[in-house]
Amino acid sequence: MTWRTALPYTLTFDMRTTRVEPLALIEGRAEGELTGLGRWLLSHDGARTQARYEWIVDVTKPWQRTLAPLLRPMFTWNHNVVMGWGEAGLKRKLGAG
Repeated sequence: MTWRTALPYTLTFDMRTTRVEPLALIEGRAEGELTGLGRWLLSHDGARTQARYEWIVDVTKPWQRTLAPLLRPMFTWNHNVVMGWGEAGLKRKLGAG
């Protein structure tokens, strides 16, 4: 996968499914410019399904690791923008308002 960001860089990584518990959990490992674990936790609340995503990763680009203490507010803003794009995309895909 290659994710574009609001800032002028991309992040490229492979995502491999490592664990599936039907109707409860999907887990995967990221390797590349992001490394770590992603986990979808699914639970039922009456007629609805709640989905929670945990994304525990580190960046591996040396410049990002070096500049993170200084650029943390910008990286946080960038992350929030990208997650907003993802939320909007999921809502479109699911037909949600």
